[in-house]
Amino acid sequence: MTSGVPDDGARWTFASRSGLGLDVTTQPDSPVLDEFFAGYDAAFVLPDEKEYLEGFRACLALGHPPMRAQLLKRYGPHVEVVAVARDGQGGAMIGGLNFIAYPLAGDTVSGNLNYIFVAPAMRGRGYFRRLVAASEDLAASLFDLANPRVLTFIELNDPLVLSDEAYALDSRIAGVDQFDRLAIWARLGAQVVDFPYVQPPLSAYQEADSGLVYAVLGAEGSLDPLLLKAHLERFFGISVLKGEDPMSVPVAARQLAALESLATRGERVALIDPMPGIEAGRALRHAGGERPESFRAFLRQG
Repeated sequence: MTSGVPDDGARWTFASRSGLGLDVTTQPDSPVLDEFFAGYDAAFVLPDEKEYLEGFRACLALGHPPMRAQLLKRYGPHVEVVAVARDGQGGAMIGGLNFIAYPLAGDTVSGNLNYIFVAPAMRGRGYFRRLVAASEDLAASLFDLANPRVLTFIELNDPLVLSDEAYALDSRIAGVDQFDRLAIWARLGAQVVDFPYVQPPLSAYQEADSGLVYAVLGAEGSLDPLLLKAHLERFFGISVLKGEDPMSVPVAARQLAALESLATRGERVALIDPMPGIEAGRALRHAGGERPESFRAFLRQG
């Protein structure tokens, strides 16, 4: 069901409607990954959110023999890519992205935009919006679907959960305040997924990350819990757990079981517009008093 990917996935170029060109790979030994990682390594600094080079290589290796056949049998068609973006052919890198995508529920392509960044020298020029649009165009091209609906899931630091030290460090490196980052995504149409999301550990040396806001682009109102379950099964099993069965990892299994229970009860997963809560959340954070357990919980309070 894949299309637009070379047989070996070594390297190909993709011209997005946003005008950015992408150098793309699915290969763990590609120079594209090396170039991407050099920029990524400087952009992501918090220990439990950070994937290391061997982690990226392990994820991309799952898209090739011997594990590919096993994962296709378990999850169906899926593609994980790393890409470097340029404004014009052969130009300097303006940023990079990594995502995994899979067709779900008919004409829907669901993707997890694991990492996306604009290089420091290129910030402030409107590239971020164009890079997000390029990632959606690329995801839509990966499968043999005529006009797919693309859902893009993202993880954002929860500004009400981060420690003072992590808040300051990440804001300084990214060049943007945590609440301002939420506002940027909200202006792109991102909705907070009203579900107690926790990212399982990226490796044996890291902890599960409960300090994240899980959000989605391309959806309105609510999500079918079985669609979200199918999405998380694939994201957890491939990108996060590197081929390990998510049902064998308690923090992942609990979330998948909870979504199954929601579906059994005929309920849906609500989506919340984060924009109305951003300035109030910022004031609460900087007031220094007691805070809700998460930004999602704060939004639910109205």
